[in-house]
Amino acid sequence: MPHLEHMLEDISAKKRSISQIKSDDHFIRDAIDSTIIVISTDVSGIITCVSRKFCEMSGYSEEELIGSNHRLLKSGEHDTAFLRGMYRQIVRGRIWHGEICNRHKDGSLYWVYASIVPHICERGKINGYTSIWFDIAARKLLEEELRASKEDLERLASIDPLTNLENRRRFQEHISSLVHEYPRTKREFHLALLDVDRFKEAHNTFGHPAGDDLLKMVATRLRAIADEHLLISRLGGDEFGLILTACSSEQANAVLEAALEVIRQPMLIAGTSRRYSASLGFATFPMHAEDGADLLKAAGLALHHAKMNGRDCIESFQPQFRDVAERRALLLAEVEGGLRQGAFEFHYQPIVPVAEHNPVSLEALMRWRHPQQGLLSPAGFLEGFADQQVRTAFGTYMLKKVFGDVAAFQTYGLTIGRVALNLTSSDFQSDAFLDHFFNLSAGTGIPLSSFCAEVTEGMFLGANQKRVEWGLHRLHEAGVEIALDDFGTGFASLTHLRQLPIDRLKIDRSFVANMVLSNEDQAIVRGVIDIAHGLGAVVTAEGVETVEQVELLTDLGCDMLQGWYFGKACAAERLPSLLSAMPDCRIRRPEV
Repeated sequence: MPHLEHMLEDISAKKRSISQIKSDDHFIRDAIDSTIIVISTDVSGIITCVSRKFCEMSGYSEEELIGSNHRLLKSGEHDTAFLRGMYRQIVRGRIWHGEICNRHKDGSLYWVYASIVPHICERGKINGYTSIWFDIAARKLLEEELRASKEDLERLASIDPLTNLENRRRFQEHISSLVHEYPRTKREFHLALLDVDRFKEAHNTFGHPAGDDLLKMVATRLRAIADEHLLISRLGGDEFGLILTACSSEQANAVLEAALEVIRQPMLIAGTSRRYSASLGFATFPMHAEDGADLLKAAGLALHHAKMNGRDCIESFQPQFRDVAERRALLLAEVEGGLRQGAFEFHYQPIVPVAEHNPVSLEALMRWRHPQQGLLSPAGFLEGFADQQVRTAFGTYMLKKVFGDVAAFQTYGLTIGRVALNLTSSDFQSDAFLDHFFNLSAGTGIPLSSFCAEVTEGMFLGANQKRVEWGLHRLHEAGVEIALDDFGTGFASLTHLRQLPIDRLKIDRSFVANMVLSNEDQAIVRGVIDIAHGLGAVVTAEGVETVEQVELLTDLGCDMLQGWYFGKACAAERLPSLLSAMPDCRIRRPEV
């Protein structure tokens, strides 16, 4: 009996174990059914089993899914190559992993990460498939947001925010692409650079917002003539870039003329109707350059020549433009070296007073002791001073040299009236030049009244005009004489003589040269002298070379004379001998 009781207890324990196993199995299946997205199909793709979670994700009920083909869920987002690759793997009994896009019952799409596991029976054949899905909707949404954000950033990085045109970066990418494609396409293209004329003037007159409005209007007008063969970009400031494809040079020129014409039409700036123009230079690839960088330089050189030719015009690149630019760059480098090495010096030409007992003044004239070419006058290197920074540096250099020479004149025992310095608008770009001028005077004890500042009429034009006027007033108040050089040959009006502190007018040599034989030139000289004297200024005549000119100018009441008749400019150490041998200008015709 005890043995029977043990057997009954074992049977009861096994029943309880089997019951527990069944209970656990049911729990596991329920947990899987509720939490894991599972679908099973037979080998033909007919759905045989789905979890409740799968039904929730797909939008279909279990009844709708069981017995249906899995193609019911097909989204159409995957191409044939993708599907074939997946099927090729699972029919070989291998597990496939990857992302799949399916279609919800309501028509919307959703993404899952799937693992498809083939069922292999005892005979080694596949009798179905089970696919376990993981919801990656949140990840896909994040990826989409990141992609959209990246596209937005890419767009922002390629678009000029003011005009909504493509920017310099995108413009250069287009150029690089066209250059890269040329060996295959053999298609030439044209690159043009456009600058708005007098943009700084508009900006300074009407303010920054009005300047922006002008640029936006120019961009709108250029965009209106663009097509698939014309790409327009804003490169920065008032510079625009244009790329023309599939057209000849003549056709390109016609399109560019149209661009200038639309800009010429009146624009409303700050409530005022104004007319503006543009200058444009273009170059052609591969005719004018071997790569994109050189093509941009060629177009830039053409634009420079368009500006030099009066603006509001188009200039096509010419090979000689590059030669001129290279010579200018070489000369600029040599000038920089000359400044560092102290190779520039000043020669002095007498300015002789007609009145007795007045001292002779001098004009400081720049010379370059070139290591290969010898002593050069400005005519041989003036192009090297086209760079504003070089001119600014030279102004400071000039002051130091001339102050040293004036100190030497005192050791020679010379009595000098004033020393005239030729200034440029670059000298007034900041306060540095004038401050240095005043500091040198204080440090050397040479009074500012020992100097005359010569300026030209062209300095009263342009964006720097106000600083020039302010600087001249500052110099004049400190005792420096102000002389207006080459009077009558520039663009200054008589208003400048009334508003600016002009102490002296210098009659240009072109009027003096023919005044003895030309009644017209003589009348002009007489008129300048009368105007100057009427305004309380004195007059110097330049280019005096003959005794007849000396006599006539003296009779007309000219105050001072300057020219080769009295002597050419010479180095500071030779000045005593030049002054001692100089002819007297106080000549009188014999009584008749």
